Amino acid sequence: MRRLLGHPWAYPTAFIAAGLAFALWGTAQRNVAVIVSAVLMVLLMLPSLRATRVRSRPYAQAQGTVDAGGVVVFWRPGCRYCMTLIKTLTPEERGRVHWVNIWQEPEAAAALEALHARRDGRPHQAVPTAWTRRRDWIVASEADRDRLRERLRQTREAAG
Repeated sequence: MRRLLGHPWAYPTAFIAAGLAFALWGTAQRNVAVIVSAVLMVLLMLPSLRATRVRSRPYAQAQGTVDAGGVVVFWRPGCRYCMTLIKTLTPEERGRVHWVNIWQEPEAAAALEALHARRDGRPHQAVPTAWTRRRDWIVASEADRDRLRERLRQTREAAG
């Protein structure tokens, strides 16, 4: 189950499918309120489906990305902070991040715990966590998201 829910599109797709099912049921029952609610449910979830389009990459390549001056973000689907981060980044910024899904890769979860243990003194899997050459931090507030965006701008400028 975790493997299925580990994909970023799982939750929006489930809500869209439920909305379509309610629309069909409402049509069969000739209930306009159910049909309108179902259509609103689908329409409200479509932007979320598009916004959750991140390409998770293997953890094995993460160290190389950090060594090259890039940004790695550890994340997991369903995390509201992760979804907020994904939605606030532009498609270009999302493409420059090396996304690592900790639910799909146990070694990534262990590495995340080690990063937090080194920084906080105790292991935990708080996400989203940005990892760069100089430091790592949990991206949970607007200031943290701005710091990540600034770091992504710096990597774009350095790349040319």
